[in-house]
Amino acid sequence: MSVAAPAVAAVMVVVLIIEPPALLPGERIPTLRVLTARTGAGLDAEQMGAAIAWGQRGEPEPYVLNRVPSTRTPVDEGEAAGAVYTPFLRIAWVAHAREQSGRPLTIEEVPNWLAAPVVYVALRAPPVARADAPGPPWLAFVPADTATCCLDPQPTLVRPLWVTDDPAVLARFGAPVPFSDLGLVAAYPIDVLRGGFDFVAFYRGRGPDGPASIEMRGRLDASELERWR
Repeated sequence: MSVAAPAVAAVMVVVLIIEPPALLPGERIPTLRVLTARTGAGLDAEQMGAAIAWGQRGEPEPYVLNRVPSTRTPVDEGEAAGAVYTPFLRIAWVAHAREQSGRPLTIEEVPNWLAAPVVYVALRAPPVARADAPGPPWLAFVPADTATCCLDPQPTLVRPLWVTDDPAVLARFGAPVPFSDLGLVAAYPIDVLRGGFDFVAFYRGRGPDGPASIEMRGRLDASELERWR
């Protein structure tokens, strides 16, 4: 973990501007090492104007968090594990909805929580039958390929600012539910968007060779992040 730790520097986000939903499984997330990420001041007026213009031109789409396999969960090539909503995207969604209603969004109307330097990550649920799921999944942000099966509590580089399993948090800025098997939505400081890290929603169990996890694991790809706004 010490190798990856420099990727996230330590300055705390002011959570009051983020307007989080009611915490549901958030307090269940354990950590051995809690780091907070450096953040800027959010989008400036020029960036907000660009986001509004983008949303006015058409319906935005979330960025895709590519799914990667684990020992118990093989995946199809190109399969998505989750969706990512940057501040730019959230404003674009609101602008699109307002444009459809005939009331164009202005920069002055953009609330702080939309422009805040926070990214929302929507992860699909791990592939467990709903009847067998032991409540909401656990969540970790870890270097690529870090196992989630065996350490208790589970190490995570950054704890989310909030976590919810209520899709209404996406509807607040006009985005539809991206997956029929949506497991949770979490908010992180935007500096977690760096290549070589995994967001993992998981359940723990036992496999034929000992402790194991059933995962939904999405990886941040550095080359894709270059085009994100």
